[in-house]
Amino acid sequence: MSEPADHRDGRDRIPGEIACLPIERLPASMISDVGNHCQVWRQGGGFVQGGKRTTTDLVIKKFRQDCSFAEARVYAREHRRLREALDDMIPATVFVHTRVDGQHSVVAIAEAVSTWFNVANPHNEGEAVPLLARLERSREQLRRFVAAAHRWRDSDDPKVIDLYGIDNLVLDRDYQLRYLDSFGVFFHESLLYMLAEMDHELKTKIDLSLARLEYLEHLLAESERTAG
Repeated sequence: MSEPADHRDGRDRIPGEIACLPIERLPASMISDVGNHCQVWRQGGGFVQGGKRTTTDLVIKKFRQDCSFAEARVYAREHRRLREALDDMIPATVFVHTRVDGQHSVVAIAEAVSTWFNVANPHNEGEAVPLLARLERSREQLRRFVAAAHRWRDSDDPKVIDLYGIDNLVLDRDYQLRYLDSFGVFFHESLLYMLAEMDHELKTKIDLSLARLEYLEHLLAESERTAG
């Protein structure tokens, strides 16, 4: 039987219920409460089980609303598509369909990433160009990311990778490019034309994501020119 570890660290707990996790014994700190889909918590520390202390450093994303098993499978499948194309640029993530705050929903449990620099923010261009010019590996990762984004956009079912979200594409403290979104990682352009009226919110998200993708191409070209 597990026993609570000493939690005199002053950190919070994730409120409410996540049936698959003993959240009452897991100290956590909120990272974000502004996303459309979820609250994001970083769980670090440890607990004692069978007399042995286990330490963890995870991100727990708590979905905001009910979610069917079929919908959870779609989220997991789209995230897996990212992982297959971009390897360790995508944090390893497990999706669990479970009871959350009294309703059937989903949580994503991912490896923690220590973010350092927002790559997709055009306001950071003055710092980003010389930084990437020095980081050959990061430039190669950005080249792969841009190429994958274009393949998804040019497919039979056009998809735009979500660059609308805050801090979706970052460098971590090891200067590795990481894409951090988990839920709804693609915007499907076909949905714009399925209703009698244009979905202006979706169009705004797509337009901004495409503008940021264009900026990333510019950033890549400028950093390669500077490096060369």
